[in-house]
Parts: sequence; structure tokens; C-alpha cells
Amino acid sequence: MSGFLYKKTAHFMDGVDKIMNKVKSSKKKKLSAMELSLLCHQLALVFQSGANPVEGIPLLADDITQPELKASLKGISERIIEGMTMYQAFSLDESFPDYMLHMIKIGEMTGMLDIVMENLSEYYESEAEINKRIKNAVAYPAALAILMLGVIFLMIIKIIPMFGEIVTSLGGQMPKEAEYLFLFTVSLQKILFWLAVIAIPIILILIVFFKTQKGKLIFDRIKVHNPISGPIYKKIIASRFGLGLSLTTKSGMHLTDGFNTVKGLMRNGYVASKLKEASLEISEGESLSDAVKNTGIFPELFVKMLRTGERSGNLDSMIEKISKVYGKEAELSLQGFSRIIEPALVSFLSIILAIILLSVLLPLIGMMSSIG
Repeated sequence: MSGFLYKKTAHFMDGVDKIMNKVKSSKKKKLSAMELSLLCHQLALVFQSGANPVEGIPLLADDITQPELKASLKGISERIIEGMTMYQAFSLDESFPDYMLHMIKIGEMTGMLDIVMENLSEYYESEAEINKRIKNAVAYPAALAILMLGVIFLMIIKIIPMFGEIVTSLGGQMPKEAEYLFLFTVSLQKILFWLAVIAIPIILILIVFFKTQKGKLIFDRIKVHNPISGPIYKKIIASRFGLGLSLTTKSGMHLTDGFNTVKGLMRNGYVASKLKEASLEISEGESLSDAVKNTGIFPELFVKMLRTGERSGNLDSMIEKISKVYGKEAELSLQGFSRIIEPALVSFLSIILAIILLSVLLPLIGMMSSIG
């Protein structure tokens, strides 16, 4: 009997090793926040109907139309049928983020998989909205800047020199202002050339440096502590941190354990290191609000609301409220940033474009007056 059990165990472990090697050999694309939100909502509905993972996930896999996700769920359902927990089965697939995996484990431990999945669905929906707002705030100004800089570059490199040659060959008399502008554009070509010669190696060095561990940490710190986008970035961090912490507390996790789980959610290395320091302070007896304040990465109002929740004994509900408040704050700040940056960028580039156009029009006026 013991030999039979040994053989079955060995066979099962060989199967697990084959699955792990197969998964590792094929690098999978991470699912987007909206795809994760929809999947978690569907899983929540399955578990709310009373089905367990062994019954529910194969049924869900049959209904999925997206090929990659369908294949992932098929593999997960096979692993669960072979005896793995839902957490183990999902962990072997690279399509799912660590935070979701941690929450699945909590849901299995507490018997609250349906609640955890519904909360995860709301979390990733909020995450998708934040990502969408950031893209919308940056995309249009960036596209406008690239377009106008392209026009300016074309005029400086091609049109202005060509027009200068035409004016010189026709013997036209240019006003002094036009001569100054023309000389400025000619000298600007040389300046841009040398800037490119100097800037390109520097940019390449910085790109390589910021890919190193130390460089990433410095760049992540700049994201948080800069006067332009820093305040908005802190609000986004506060919103994401609040959402994550609210989810862990609602799922039945202790506040300290929830904090330790959420700190791994931050994709910013500098923020993660600060939260790690705060976690140590909490484990040594520091209050949550004081530990969060000491990080220096959260808005003052965020800290005050946490302290109010601690004193009133309603920290769980306060954390949920904070996440919603800062989600809205981040949205309004991104909209305000977009409204400010667009006209400022248009005005600045329009002035440069006007100077260049005048360097063309003034010589033309001079030629017409000399001909007349």
C-alpha cells in the first residue's frame, strides 16, 4: 500500500514539474486591468452560485472566447482537478499579477473566495480607470508637441536655408531684422546639430543607467518628489494603496498582514522601499497613521483621515472612504494638469513657430519693396 502511494505521489510530482517547465518555457503576456476585472467578476458569480473551483473554473473556461485566457483557464482547471489548490494553479500561470494571487490565497484560507473575487473585480476596474486617465492626460499634449516640433525642425533644416539661397540669388535687399532672424535660424541649425551630438550619448547613458537597480530607484524617487507631477503622483499612490488596503481588510485579513501584502502592489521601487520601512515600524508598535506619515510619500490629508479612523475605531470604513476620495482627487488633478499643459505647450511652440515664419516673411516683404 505504501509503495502504491509512493508511486502515485511521484507520478503527481512529475506531472507538476512538467507543468511548471512548460509554463516557464512559454512567456505569457500579462492581462490588462480591465481583463482582470472582468475575469474576477465572472469568477465571483461562479462562486456565488455555490460552485467550487473544481466545478466552476472548467465551466468558465468553456465560455471564454479570448484564446490566450481560455488556454490559461484550461490549464488552471486541469491543475485543480489533479489536486492543486486554486492559488497553486493560478501561480503557475504568468498571466496573473502577484497581488491577485495573494488575494486568491487569502480567499481560500478564509473561505471567502466569492467576496475576494468581487472586491478584486472592483479594484482592477478602478485601476483601469486610473490608467486610462493618466494616458488621456499625457497622450494629446505629447502628440501635439511631437507634431509641432516636427514642423519647426523641418522649417529650420529645409525651408529656411532654401529660402535664404533664393533671396541671395535674386539680389533682394533684406531688412536688418530679417537678417538677424535668418542668421539666428542658420546658427540654430548648428546649435541643434551639436545638441544632438552631445544629447544622444547622454540620453543613451541615462537610459542604460535607469535600467539598473540603482537607476530605477532614483528615477522612481524623482516621480514622487518633483514639483510638476509629484503631487498628482502622490494622489495616485494614495488611491491605489487605499484600494488595496481596503480590499485586504474587507477580505478578513489583519491590518498588519494587509499592509504587508499591499506594499508589494506598488510598482514604484522607491515607494515599495518606503512602505517596507513603514511595515517595520508598525511591527514595532507604531500606529498605521504615524508609520504612513513617516514615509513622506502620502498627502497630509490622507494621513489625517487615517488618524481619524484609528481614533474613532472605524479604520476599515475610513480606508475604503480614503480610496474613493483619492481616486476622485487623482482624476480631477489629471484633468487639471491636462487643461494647463495643453495651452502652455501650444503657446510656447507657437511663439517659436512665429519667429521662424517671420524670418521667412520679412525677407519676402523686403524683396517686394526693393522691386517696387
